[in-house]
Amino acid sequence: MLKKHIALIMPLSTYDWGSNNCGGVDSVCQMFAEYLVNQDDANFRFTIIGLDPQSKTPFTGDVIRLSDNVDFIWLPASSKQSKFKIPSIIWQNWHVRKLLKILNPDLVHTHFWSVLIGSGFRGKSVVTVHSYKKIGRHNFGFFNNFLYEKIIPQFTRHLGDKKFVVGDILKQALTKNNIKANIIYNPIDDSFFNSPKQSQLIEHPREIKFITCALINPKKNIEQSIDIIHMLNQNGIACRLDIVGSKSNKEYAQQLERKIEALQLENSVTFLGRKNKYELIELYNNANCGIFTSKEETFGLVPLEILAMGLPLVCTEVGILAEQKEFFQSIGVLYITESTTVDEITASLNKFDRELSVKKLKELFNTSQIIKQYKAVYNELVFKAEREQ
Repeated sequence: MLKKHIALIMPLSTYDWGSNNCGGVDSVCQMFAEYLVNQDDANFRFTIIGLDPQSKTPFTGDVIRLSDNVDFIWLPASSKQSKFKIPSIIWQNWHVRKLLKILNPDLVHTHFWSVLIGSGFRGKSVVTVHSYKKIGRHNFGFFNNFLYEKIIPQFTRHLGDKKFVVGDILKQALTKNNIKANIIYNPIDDSFFNSPKQSQLIEHPREIKFITCALINPKKNIEQSIDIIHMLNQNGIACRLDIVGSKSNKEYAQQLERKIEALQLENSVTFLGRKNKYELIELYNNANCGIFTSKEETFGLVPLEILAMGLPLVCTEVGILAEQKEFFQSIGVLYITESTTVDEITASLNKFDRELSVKKLKELFNTSQIIKQYKAVYNELVFKAEREQ
């Protein structure tokens, strides 16, 4: 039996997996793609259209063979490498339309809902929604915001035979607009589970090393993490905070720097900039505890990666951490509130059961289990299409 052909449209900054990434969705799609490259499939073959967020190379349409089962085509997200400057959505959708006509897949699964506009594709399609209107988006200026928060949602609402979201905040937003969607959570990269863990946790170190990872912008609420470090230091507990992530909002980054200076934490808080997966794993391995104080997450992959590394976690109630609060409390996560005390934080770190946490987390969020859910949807839609012919 011939394998069914699936076209995957994903934001991808590299296919040298983990060597680079431009944020959470890029990281998630690299996990999916890497898994498909390394695992044969009796039912499906895949062509990945990789939308490069950095638009590093011009569009050629060349097909790159990543494995016997997976082909890859680069598509720069913008026209900056071409002679003519074209609005990104027109550039992307025009090329996606041409590629789908050439590929003629049995099914399209896109992580960019907007590329289905004008795609001309008549087959079955699956959409994974990572952001919607203001949720999961940053401020890119009036016209960009108006386009993606007002106009495009009107064109996409009826596109896609099956729609999936990565968290309840998106599901509720779509439901309010009479759009049905189901949840399939993001996976955690196996590299975080498989990395050698520290032999010891806290056990009265001279200095507790906290670490967080986030784009430096107001939604990430990094000032609360800094306040926690200040509170601990003021109560005689020496600690430091390493902040991994690019400064996507320079004004906010400057506010944080002024706050650090005002609290006299210059020697306790360090901005490390963007790191690739392997650098991040090394940093986690040299830390004692993760901290994550974001205000809004459609999912929240970073705190789960921290837990997968065997680190205790203190966090806000956000994203998957809010949706599955009972589960995360059962594996030792401490949720920060205004009344959280120093003693509660230190007690949580000292009683954390690393082996239990990693074991339970892996059962729910390993890549294999997540992809099985998507493949079940592929089967359903492909066979439905055959019956309709």
